[in-house]
Amino acid sequence: MSFQNYLKSPYIIDLKSTDKIGALKELVKELCNAISIKSTRKQKSFLEDILKREEAASTFIGQGIAIPHLRTQINQDFAIAIGRSISGVKYDAARGALAHIIILVISNETADNTAHIQLLSELATFFKSEIIRQKILTESGIIKVEDLFSPKEVSLEEKQPKPIKKASVSIINAAIELSKDLKAGAIMVFADAVRDNDFLDMIKGKEKIIVVTSNKSRFDPDEKRFTACIQAPSFPASRTGQVKIGMLLSLSRNLIDNNDKVVCISGNPKSGEFDTIVALDVSREYDFFFSKSPSLLPADVMPEVLERVLGLAAEIAVEGREGKPLGTIFVVGDTNTVNKYVTQLIINPFRGYSEAERNIMDPALTETIKEFASIDGAFIITGDGIILSGGSYLRPQAEVEILPSGFGSRHAAAAGITACTNCLSITVSESTGQVTLFKNGAIVLTISKPVDKEKSTVHKYL
Repeated sequence: MSFQNYLKSPYIIDLKSTDKIGALKELVKELCNAISIKSTRKQKSFLEDILKREEAASTFIGQGIAIPHLRTQINQDFAIAIGRSISGVKYDAARGALAHIIILVISNETADNTAHIQLLSELATFFKSEIIRQKILTESGIIKVEDLFSPKEVSLEEKQPKPIKKASVSIINAAIELSKDLKAGAIMVFADAVRDNDFLDMIKGKEKIIVVTSNKSRFDPDEKRFTACIQAPSFPASRTGQVKIGMLLSLSRNLIDNNDKVVCISGNPKSGEFDTIVALDVSREYDFFFSKSPSLLPADVMPEVLERVLGLAAEIAVEGREGKPLGTIFVVGDTNTVNKYVTQLIINPFRGYSEAERNIMDPALTETIKEFASIDGAFIITGDGIILSGGSYLRPQAEVEILPSGFGSRHAAAAGITACTNCLSITVSESTGQVTLFKNGAIVLTISKPVDKEKSTVHKYL
């Protein structure tokens, strides 16, 4: 879905209030007037319901962004209004963080809950973009919402588009020829290596095109020049790491199968060009994925949930908490069986909340999960993204293969739980920041933490 269709105010609202209640009141009034709800009583009721939701769990998602939301009776599926505060709004966030961009979402109570969560996720991805945040927080005067979607207006580079770099052209042409020679089933492109989408004009109509990116919002959801666009973690991985992530997520979505050959194009985002081609035979390189089951994912696990958990794990690996490294475990799928091997180390922090309030796809849970990641134990998550528990002690009863040197009890528990159940587990190493995915008691994927974390330049303005 495209959230642009549900924006009800043509402008970003400059919030006058510096406290949460005042800022939300401004946004509620603006949005209600835009959808012809003039009743002051009704607007007050909406505000009260939103604040009740905030009491249960803050909708602050980090990076100065909050996405308060409400499901109620309105005459359309979704309605969105956006506000900004250069000085910041006291949002009751962890460690006193201020909200600078607030996106209010009101959904019809009859709208599909999955669509509601997907909308929130799409908004989070779009507004976490460094370019979008800088555009909103540094632009003086009135900002039209439509300007956020214009590459010429949003780009931090020169407004005139630059031609594709010669090296990238050579790499793309070579990849196309190699794909023909190998009769490859797909060409996979890691789009974060370049700053624009012109490369698609060179490869459109050439086999199956899979685009992998940490920012899907840069691509039109109705784009016809590629077959699929995959949301990858915003993790500055090496070329090898990029290929691992892309192949894993493509396999999880059944975009490629074990008989395919895949040509991968990647590069370094710092240079802004493609510089690497990798050709892979899936049956040889990833035979483990299919050795014990016909599919990478357990039957009850949604691909979107795996993508979301990988993204969270990558963020925890890079950021830690308050400058300190963190280690944790996510266990996804087959929860009825998994719970037989689980004991709570602490009172379950997710108990008593509705499923809608503890769906890992909801970006409002990001900060909550990062806070609870500091607690020993694992997160137990259903295949459709409902967090059942945190701080859970895993006591699997299965033998696993000897893990590589440096892997400790956390990794052994994560491997063990996948050996005796049909689940996936993802660990973040506290000592190295490495992210590891286990299935069937063995390692499926490892992604090493980059040496230096690239900090967002927008922080200068927050």
